[in-house]
Amino acid sequence: MRVPCVAAVPAATAVLIAAVAAASGAMADTAGPAPPADTASTAPRAGQVVPGYPFRFPRDHFGHPEFESEWWYYTGNLFTASGRHFGFELTFFRRARDLAREIDAAQPSAWDLDQVYLAHFTITDTGEERFVVGERLNRAGPGIAGADPERRRIWNGNWSVEWRPGDEARPAQVLTAMNGDAALHLVLEPVKSVVVHGREGVSRKVADDPRAVSHYLSFTRMAASGRVAIEGEEFAVTGQAWMDHEFFSDYLSDDKVGWDWMSVQLDDGVDLMLFGIRDAQGGYGPDTFGTFVDAGGGAHPIEPGGVAFRPGRRWHSRATGAEYPVEWQVVVPAFDLRLDVRPRIDAQEVFTGHGILPAYWEGAVRFTGERQGRPVTGVGYLEMTGYAGKLDIGGIGEPAPGTSPPDP
Repeated sequence: MRVPCVAAVPAATAVLIAAVAAASGAMADTAGPAPPADTASTAPRAGQVVPGYPFRFPRDHFGHPEFESEWWYYTGNLFTASGRHFGFELTFFRRARDLAREIDAAQPSAWDLDQVYLAHFTITDTGEERFVVGERLNRAGPGIAGADPERRRIWNGNWSVEWRPGDEARPAQVLTAMNGDAALHLVLEPVKSVVVHGREGVSRKVADDPRAVSHYLSFTRMAASGRVAIEGEEFAVTGQAWMDHEFFSDYLSDDKVGWDWMSVQLDDGVDLMLFGIRDAQGGYGPDTFGTFVDAGGGAHPIEPGGVAFRPGRRWHSRATGAEYPVEWQVVVPAFDLRLDVRPRIDAQEVFTGHGILPAYWEGAVRFTGERQGRPVTGVGYLEMTGYAGKLDIGGIGEPAPGTSPPDP
Protein backbone atom coordinates (compact mmCIF):
# COMPACT_ATOMS: atom_id res chain seq x y z
CA MET A 1 0.00 0.00 0.00
CA ARG A 2 1.13 3.52 -0.59
CA VAL A 3 -1.50 6.28 -0.60
CA PRO A 4 -1.91 7.89 2.88
CA CYS A 5 -4.53 6.52 5.19
CA VAL A 6 -8.11 7.66 5.19
CA ALA A 7 -8.81 8.77 8.74
CA ALA A 8 -7.12 10.24 11.76
CA VAL A 9 -6.60 7.66 14.49
CA PRO A 10 -6.52 7.54 18.29
CA ALA A 11 -3.36 7.28 20.31
CA ALA A 12 -1.80 3.85 20.70
CA THR A 13 -3.42 1.61 23.29
CA ALA A 14 -2.58 -1.36 25.45
CA VAL A 15 -3.70 -3.52 22.54
CA LEU A 16 -0.81 -2.14 20.50
CA ILE A 17 1.62 -2.91 23.30
CA ALA A 18 0.39 -6.50 23.51
CA ALA A 19 0.44 -6.94 19.75
CA VAL A 20 3.94 -5.60 19.29
CA ALA A 21 5.29 -7.46 22.29
CA ALA A 22 3.86 -10.73 21.03
CA ALA A 23 5.06 -10.20 17.49
CA SER A 24 8.48 -9.00 18.60
CA GLY A 25 9.03 -12.10 20.64
CA ALA A 26 8.01 -14.33 17.78
CA MET A 27 10.09 -12.56 15.17
CA ALA A 28 13.19 -12.31 17.31
CA ASP A 29 13.37 -16.09 17.29
CA THR A 30 13.31 -16.27 13.50
CA ALA A 31 15.14 -13.16 12.44
CA GLY A 32 18.64 -14.62 12.15
CA PRO A 33 21.66 -12.31 12.41
CA ALA A 34 20.61 -8.72 13.00
CA PRO A 35 22.45 -5.42 12.83
CA PRO A 36 23.79 -4.06 16.13
CA ALA A 37 21.32 -2.11 18.22
CA ASP A 38 21.14 1.62 18.32
CA THR A 39 21.88 2.81 21.85
CA ALA A 40 19.27 5.53 21.96
CA SER A 41 15.72 6.17 20.86
CA THR A 42 13.96 9.51 20.76
CA ALA A 43 10.31 10.45 20.63
CA PRO A 44 9.03 11.04 17.10
CA ARG A 45 8.57 14.57 15.90
CA ALA A 46 5.73 15.37 13.53
CA GLY A 47 7.48 16.00 10.23
CA GLN A 48 5.56 18.04 7.68
CA VAL A 49 5.35 17.56 3.93
CA VAL A 50 6.44 20.85 2.35
CA PRO A 51 7.07 22.03 -1.21
CA GLY A 52 10.72 22.15 -2.15
CA TYR A 53 11.77 19.43 0.25
CA PRO A 54 15.55 19.03 -0.30
CA PHE A 55 15.79 15.38 -1.35
CA ARG A 56 19.23 13.85 -0.81
CA PHE A 57 20.10 10.41 -2.11
CA PRO A 58 20.87 7.83 -0.98
CA ARG A 59 19.82 9.26 2.40
CA ASP A 60 16.16 9.78 1.46
CA HIS A 61 15.74 6.19 0.31
CA PHE A 62 15.76 5.17 3.99
CA GLY A 63 13.89 6.06 7.19
CA HIS A 64 12.38 9.41 8.20
CA PRO A 65 11.38 8.85 11.85
CA GLU A 66 10.28 12.47 12.27
CA PHE A 67 7.31 11.68 9.98
CA GLU A 68 4.46 9.66 11.44
CA SER A 69 4.06 7.13 8.62
CA GLU A 70 6.32 5.65 5.98
CA TRP A 71 6.46 2.64 3.68
CA TRP A 72 8.65 0.93 1.10
CA TYR A 73 6.75 -1.13 -1.40
CA TYR A 74 8.10 -3.62 -3.94
CA THR A 75 6.02 -5.53 -6.50
CA GLY A 76 6.83 -7.30 -9.71
CA ASN A 77 5.99 -9.77 -12.44
CA LEU A 78 8.42 -12.66 -12.83
CA PHE A 79 8.75 -15.48 -15.37
CA THR A 80 10.63 -18.76 -15.59
CA ALA A 81 12.46 -19.73 -18.79
CA SER A 82 9.40 -21.74 -19.80
CA GLY A 83 7.08 -18.76 -19.32
CA ARG A 84 5.51 -19.66 -15.96
CA HIS A 85 4.37 -16.46 -14.21
CA PHE A 86 4.77 -15.34 -10.60
CA GLY A 87 3.87 -12.05 -8.95
CA PHE A 88 5.31 -10.76 -5.69
CA GLU A 89 4.78 -8.05 -3.10
CA LEU A 90 7.22 -7.19 -0.32
CA THR A 91 6.18 -4.14 1.71
CA PHE A 92 7.68 -2.56 4.82
CA PHE A 93 5.60 -0.15 6.93
CA ARG A 94 6.83 2.14 9.71
CA ARG A 95 4.53 3.98 12.11
CA ALA A 96 5.71 6.45 14.76
CA ARG A 97 4.08 6.15 18.17
CA ASP A 98 4.01 8.24 21.33
CA LEU A 99 2.54 6.23 24.19
CA ALA A 100 2.05 9.28 26.44
CA ARG A 101 5.80 8.97 27.03
CA GLU A 102 5.55 6.21 29.58
CA ILE A 103 9.16 5.62 28.57
CA ASP A 104 11.72 7.44 30.70
CA ALA A 105 13.17 9.98 28.28
CA ALA A 106 16.30 10.22 30.41
CA GLN A 107 16.96 6.50 30.02
CA PRO A 108 15.94 5.55 26.48
CA SER A 109 15.86 1.86 25.64
CA ALA A 110 16.20 -0.14 22.45
CA TRP A 111 12.81 -1.65 23.40
CA ASP A 112 10.96 1.70 23.37
CA LEU A 113 7.72 1.64 21.38
CA ASP A 114 8.28 4.90 19.55
CA GLN A 115 8.47 3.13 16.16
CA VAL A 116 6.39 0.14 15.04
CA TYR A 117 7.16 -1.88 11.91
CA LEU A 118 4.77 -4.04 9.88
CA ALA A 119 5.65 -6.06 6.76
CA HIS A 120 3.69 -8.00 4.15
CA PHE A 121 5.04 -10.63 1.75
CA THR A 122 2.96 -12.32 -0.97
CA ILE A 123 3.58 -14.61 -3.89
CA THR A 124 1.12 -15.14 -6.76
CA ASP A 125 1.54 -18.44 -8.62
CA THR A 126 -0.60 -17.86 -11.69
CA GLY A 127 -0.33 -21.33 -13.23
CA GLU A 128 -1.47 -23.10 -10.06
CA GLU A 129 -3.79 -20.24 -8.99
CA ARG A 130 -2.08 -20.02 -5.60
CA PHE A 131 -1.69 -16.91 -3.49
CA VAL A 132 0.54 -17.06 -0.40
CA VAL A 133 0.47 -14.29 2.25
CA GLY A 134 2.88 -13.56 5.10
CA GLU A 135 2.78 -10.80 7.72
CA ARG A 136 4.93 -9.69 10.64
CA LEU A 137 4.76 -6.93 13.21
CA ASN A 138 7.70 -5.69 15.34
CA ARG A 139 8.98 -2.77 17.34
CA ALA A 140 12.40 -1.55 16.22
CA GLY A 141 13.96 -3.25 19.25
CA PRO A 142 17.66 -4.12 19.34
CA GLY A 143 18.10 -4.44 15.60
CA ILE A 144 14.82 -6.31 14.94
CA ALA A 145 13.45 -3.85 12.36
CA GLY A 146 14.49 -0.56 10.82
CA ALA A 147 15.50 1.49 7.78
CA ASP A 148 19.06 2.67 8.22
CA PRO A 149 21.03 4.74 5.66
CA GLU A 150 24.34 3.82 7.30
CA ARG A 151 23.67 0.11 6.88
CA ARG A 152 21.91 0.69 3.53
CA ARG A 153 19.24 -1.68 4.73
CA ILE A 154 15.47 -1.85 5.31
CA TRP A 155 14.39 -4.87 7.31
CA ASN A 156 11.83 -6.57 9.53
CA GLY A 157 13.28 -9.74 11.03
CA ASN A 158 14.87 -11.70 8.20
CA TRP A 159 12.84 -9.96 5.50
CA SER A 160 15.06 -7.27 4.05
CA VAL A 161 16.17 -4.98 1.26
CA GLU A 162 19.91 -4.40 0.91
CA TRP A 163 21.02 -1.44 -1.21
CA ARG A 164 24.29 -2.16 -2.96
CA PRO A 165 26.92 0.60 -3.15
CA GLY A 166 27.87 1.90 -6.57
CA ASP A 167 25.59 3.78 -8.95
CA GLU A 168 23.61 6.01 -6.59
CA ALA A 169 21.38 7.23 -9.43
CA ARG A 170 20.24 3.66 -10.12
CA PRO A 171 21.20 1.60 -7.06
CA ALA A 172 20.80 -2.19 -7.20
CA GLN A 173 18.59 -3.56 -4.42
CA VAL A 174 18.56 -7.13 -3.07
CA LEU A 175 15.26 -8.45 -1.71
CA THR A 176 15.03 -11.41 0.66
CA ALA A 177 11.89 -12.80 2.32
CA MET A 178 10.64 -16.17 3.49
CA ASN A 179 7.89 -17.80 5.48
CA GLY A 180 6.62 -21.35 5.87
CA ASP A 181 5.12 -21.54 2.37
CA ALA A 182 7.20 -19.26 0.16
CA ALA A 183 10.57 -17.57 -0.25
CA LEU A 184 12.03 -14.88 -2.46
CA HIS A 185 15.56 -13.75 -3.31
CA LEU A 186 15.84 -11.14 -6.06
CA VAL A 187 18.34 -8.61 -7.37
CA LEU A 188 16.61 -5.49 -8.74
CA GLU A 189 18.48 -3.12 -11.06
CA PRO A 190 16.75 0.17 -11.95
CA VAL A 191 16.34 0.83 -15.67
CA LYS A 192 15.31 4.44 -14.96
CA SER A 193 16.36 6.86 -12.24
CA VAL A 194 14.14 7.62 -9.26
CA VAL A 195 10.93 9.57 -9.90
CA VAL A 196 9.62 12.17 -7.42
CA HIS A 197 5.85 12.31 -7.84
CA GLY A 198 3.73 15.45 -7.81
CA ARG A 199 4.96 19.02 -8.06
CA GLU A 200 7.78 20.57 -6.03
CA GLY A 201 8.26 17.22 -4.31
CA VAL A 202 4.68 17.03 -2.99
CA SER A 203 2.20 14.33 -4.02
CA ARG A 204 -1.41 15.42 -3.48
CA LYS A 205 -4.12 12.89 -2.57
CA VAL A 206 -7.26 15.07 -2.36
CA ALA A 207 -7.75 18.08 -4.62
CA ASP A 208 -9.25 20.39 -1.95
CA ASP A 209 -7.39 19.23 1.18
CA PRO A 210 -3.86 20.64 1.56
CA ARG A 211 -3.15 18.25 4.47
CA ALA A 212 -3.58 15.17 2.31
CA VAL A 213 -0.08 15.06 0.85
CA SER A 214 3.07 12.95 0.97
CA HIS A 215 6.62 12.84 -0.27
CA TYR A 216 6.44 9.99 -2.79
CA LEU A 217 9.32 8.38 -4.71
CA SER A 218 9.41 5.48 -7.17
CA PHE A 219 11.73 3.37 -9.25
CA THR A 220 9.13 2.62 -11.89
CA ARG A 221 11.05 0.01 -13.90
CA MET A 222 13.60 -2.38 -12.43
CA ALA A 223 15.10 -5.47 -14.07
CA ALA A 224 14.57 -8.39 -11.69
CA SER A 225 16.42 -11.71 -11.49
CA GLY A 226 16.70 -14.38 -8.83
CA ARG A 227 14.71 -17.23 -7.35
CA VAL A 228 11.19 -17.86 -6.04
CA ALA A 229 10.15 -20.84 -3.93
CA ILE A 230 6.58 -21.86 -3.17
CA GLU A 231 5.40 -24.91 -1.25
CA GLY A 232 8.69 -26.76 -1.71
CA GLU A 233 9.28 -25.91 -5.39
CA GLU A 234 12.03 -23.48 -6.41
CA PHE A 235 12.23 -21.55 -9.69
CA ALA A 236 14.81 -19.32 -11.40
CA VAL A 237 13.02 -16.18 -12.58
CA THR A 238 13.54 -12.90 -14.41
CA GLY A 239 11.14 -10.03 -14.99
CA GLN A 240 10.26 -6.46 -14.03
CA ALA A 241 9.70 -4.84 -10.64
CA TRP A 242 8.45 -1.55 -9.21
CA MET A 243 9.45 0.24 -6.01
CA ASP A 244 7.48 2.92 -4.10
CA HIS A 245 8.56 4.88 -1.03
CA GLU A 246 6.31 7.38 0.78
CA PHE A 247 6.53 9.34 4.02
CA PHE A 248 3.99 11.74 5.53
CA SER A 249 2.26 12.78 8.76
CA ASP A 250 -1.30 13.93 8.02
CA TYR A 251 -4.42 12.04 7.02
CA LEU A 252 -7.36 12.30 4.68
CA SER A 253 -10.79 13.47 5.80
CA ASP A 254 -13.35 11.10 7.24
CA ASP A 255 -15.50 11.06 4.10
CA LYS A 256 -12.79 9.13 2.21
CA VAL A 257 -12.98 5.36 2.61
CA GLY A 258 -10.29 3.86 0.38
CA TRP A 259 -8.27 4.06 -2.80
CA ASP A 260 -7.53 2.26 -6.04
CA TRP A 261 -3.94 2.33 -7.31
CA MET A 262 -2.12 0.89 -10.31
CA SER A 263 1.48 0.56 -11.40
CA VAL A 264 1.72 0.21 -15.18
CA GLN A 265 4.77 -0.91 -17.21
CA LEU A 266 3.97 -0.83 -20.93
CA ASP A 267 5.83 -2.65 -23.69
CA ASP A 268 6.72 0.68 -25.38
CA GLY A 269 8.83 1.69 -22.37
CA VAL A 270 6.25 3.98 -20.76
CA ASP A 271 5.39 3.59 -17.05
CA LEU A 272 2.48 5.08 -15.15
CA MET A 273 1.47 5.47 -11.53
CA LEU A 274 -2.29 6.02 -11.25
CA PHE A 275 -4.58 6.32 -8.24
CA GLY A 276 -7.97 7.57 -7.12
CA ILE A 277 -9.35 8.25 -3.63
CA ARG A 278 -12.95 7.03 -3.16
CA ASP A 279 -15.69 8.59 -1.08
CA ALA A 280 -18.41 6.67 0.75
CA GLN A 281 -20.55 6.59 -2.40
CA GLY A 282 -17.77 4.97 -4.43
CA GLY A 283 -16.98 8.06 -6.48
CA TYR A 284 -13.70 9.91 -7.00
CA GLY A 285 -14.69 13.42 -8.01
CA PRO A 286 -11.49 15.32 -8.82
CA ASP A 287 -9.42 13.05 -6.56
CA THR A 288 -7.62 11.05 -9.25
CA PHE A 289 -3.92 11.63 -9.86
CA GLY A 290 -0.85 10.03 -11.35
CA THR A 291 2.48 10.31 -13.10
CA PHE A 292 3.37 9.48 -16.71
CA VAL A 293 7.01 8.36 -17.00
CA ASP A 294 8.25 8.34 -20.59
CA ALA A 295 10.65 5.77 -22.01
CA GLY A 296 13.62 8.02 -21.24
CA GLY A 297 12.64 8.40 -17.58
CA GLY A 298 11.09 11.87 -17.76
CA ALA A 299 8.24 12.28 -15.25
CA HIS A 300 5.07 14.19 -16.16
CA PRO A 301 2.41 14.81 -13.44
CA ILE A 302 -1.22 14.01 -14.24
CA GLU A 303 -3.42 16.82 -12.96
CA PRO A 304 -6.27 16.30 -10.44
CA GLY A 305 -9.20 14.58 -12.12
CA GLY A 306 -6.97 13.51 -15.01
CA VAL A 307 -7.61 9.76 -14.68
CA ALA A 308 -10.96 8.06 -15.33
CA PHE A 309 -11.37 4.77 -13.40
CA ARG A 310 -14.23 2.56 -14.62
CA PRO A 311 -14.71 -0.60 -12.52
CA GLY A 312 -15.96 -3.80 -14.13
CA ARG A 313 -16.35 -7.42 -13.06
CA ARG A 314 -16.20 -8.07 -9.33
CA TRP A 315 -14.75 -10.94 -7.33
CA HIS A 316 -16.28 -12.03 -4.01
CA SER A 317 -13.94 -12.90 -1.15
CA ARG A 318 -15.18 -15.81 0.91
CA ALA A 319 -12.75 -14.86 3.69
CA THR A 320 -13.97 -11.31 4.25
CA GLY A 321 -17.16 -10.94 2.20
CA ALA A 322 -15.63 -8.04 0.29
CA GLU A 323 -16.51 -7.43 -3.35
CA TYR A 324 -13.48 -6.25 -5.32
CA PRO A 325 -13.68 -4.90 -8.89
CA VAL A 326 -10.87 -6.99 -10.39
CA GLU A 327 -11.40 -5.76 -13.96
CA TRP A 328 -11.14 -2.10 -14.95
CA GLN A 329 -10.98 0.30 -17.82
CA VAL A 330 -8.70 3.30 -17.27
CA VAL A 331 -8.51 6.40 -19.47
CA VAL A 332 -5.89 9.17 -19.27
CA PRO A 333 -7.01 11.79 -21.84
CA ALA A 334 -3.93 14.03 -21.52
CA PHE A 335 -1.74 11.21 -22.83
CA ASP A 336 -4.28 9.71 -25.25
CA LEU A 337 -4.23 6.45 -23.31
CA ARG A 338 -6.89 3.79 -22.75
CA LEU A 339 -6.18 0.57 -20.88
CA ASP A 340 -8.14 -2.54 -19.97
CA VAL A 341 -6.98 -4.16 -16.72
CA ARG A 342 -7.27 -7.90 -16.00
CA PRO A 343 -6.00 -9.85 -12.96
CA ARG A 344 -3.59 -12.76 -13.32
CA ILE A 345 -5.87 -14.57 -10.85
CA ASP A 346 -8.89 -13.22 -8.97
CA ALA A 347 -7.93 -14.37 -5.46
CA GLN A 348 -5.15 -11.95 -4.49
CA GLU A 349 -6.62 -10.55 -1.28
CA VAL A 350 -4.07 -9.75 1.44
CA PHE A 351 -5.80 -11.13 4.53
CA THR A 352 -4.19 -12.88 7.49
CA GLY A 353 -6.96 -12.92 10.10
CA HIS A 354 -4.86 -10.97 12.61
CA GLY A 355 -6.63 -7.71 11.92
CA ILE A 356 -3.48 -5.59 12.05
CA LEU A 357 -4.87 -3.92 8.95
CA PRO A 358 -8.21 -4.52 7.26
CA ALA A 359 -7.91 -6.80 4.26
CA TYR A 360 -7.01 -5.27 0.91
CA TRP A 361 -6.54 -6.62 -2.62
CA GLU A 362 -3.03 -6.39 -4.03
CA GLY A 363 -2.17 -8.42 -7.09
CA ALA A 364 -0.50 -8.91 -10.43
CA VAL A 365 -2.40 -7.68 -13.49
CA ARG A 366 -2.09 -7.38 -17.27
CA PHE A 367 -2.86 -4.37 -19.43
CA THR A 368 -4.04 -4.11 -23.03
CA GLY A 369 -5.14 -0.99 -24.84
CA GLU A 370 -4.09 1.92 -27.01
CA ARG A 371 -1.76 4.89 -26.68
CA GLN A 372 -1.90 7.57 -29.32
CA GLY A 373 -3.84 5.19 -31.53
CA ARG A 374 -1.31 2.35 -31.32
CA PRO A 375 -1.89 -0.93 -29.48
CA VAL A 376 0.02 -1.45 -26.23
CA THR A 377 0.30 -4.22 -23.68
CA GLY A 378 1.88 -4.28 -20.27
CA VAL A 379 2.25 -5.70 -16.79
CA GLY A 380 1.85 -4.21 -13.34
CA TYR A 381 0.08 -4.31 -10.03
CA LEU A 382 -3.36 -3.24 -8.80
CA GLU A 383 -4.18 -2.28 -5.22
CA MET A 384 -7.71 -1.81 -3.87
CA THR A 385 -8.39 -0.73 -0.28
CA GLY A 386 -11.52 0.07 1.70
CA TYR A 387 -13.68 -2.72 0.24
CA ALA A 388 -13.37 -4.94 3.34
CA GLY A 389 -13.56 -2.06 5.82
CA LYS A 390 -12.22 1.44 5.99
CA LEU A 391 -8.44 1.18 5.74
CA ASP A 392 -6.56 2.90 8.55
CA ILE A 393 -2.77 2.87 8.18
CA GLY A 394 -2.54 4.92 11.35
CA GLY A 395 -3.94 1.94 13.22
CA ILE A 396 -0.99 -0.32 12.48
CA GLY A 397 -0.50 -2.53 15.49
CA GLU A 398 -4.04 -2.11 16.83
CA PRO A 399 -6.06 -5.22 15.90
CA ALA A 400 -9.54 -4.66 14.55
CA PRO A 401 -12.47 -5.61 16.81
CA GLY A 402 -12.95 -9.35 17.04
CA THR A 403 -9.37 -10.16 16.00
CA SER A 404 -6.13 -10.80 17.85
CA PRO A 405 -2.43 -10.04 17.39
CA PRO A 406 -0.21 -12.57 15.60
CA ASP A 407 0.56 -15.56 17.79
CA PRO A 408 4.02 -15.77 19.37
